[in-house]
Amino acid sequence: MGEISNNGGERSILLPSAPFGIPEVTANDSAHTWSLRALGDPEPMVRPMAHLQRCVVKELECEGTAGPAADESQGMSMLGEILKNPGKVARANRYRGGAYCAGVYLEVVLREPGAEKIVIPIWSRELKRGSMAYRQVIESAQTVKAAFDEMIERSSRG
Repeated sequence: MGEISNNGGERSILLPSAPFGIPEVTANDSAHTWSLRALGDPEPMVRPMAHLQRCVVKELECEGTAGPAADESQGMSMLGEILKNPGKVARANRYRGGAYCAGVYLEVVLREPGAEKIVIPIWSRELKRGSMAYRQVIESAQTVKAAFDEMIERSSRG
């Protein structure tokens, strides 16, 4: 099971973390509902488990991963960009190789007609693919996804 804690019928699936922008996600098995409370929101968004269709772990792609080759005139303007913001240019160069992602999130799809996909941030900072931190973040995301998969399975049976 992907739960962090269990108080009666209420399970904490994802604990909130203000520094990382992580919301709180809980499940109430007796009421057959789950909730998402974004940081700063006093009241959670509560939805029936029966409305869950799918949950997918996704990576946030980095900006600046592709672009045309620079000619000489573009080279001078690029030099100006490097001098103005060298960190931005360095990040774009790292991203171009695909070794980094900008974050990890869950995409929750609901069965409700016209419902938008719900995005649940798991990690919103740059991660090097293959690093220990990356593996830990992906493992945490998979744990939360497993809890959603369990809710989907349980609601489809009953």
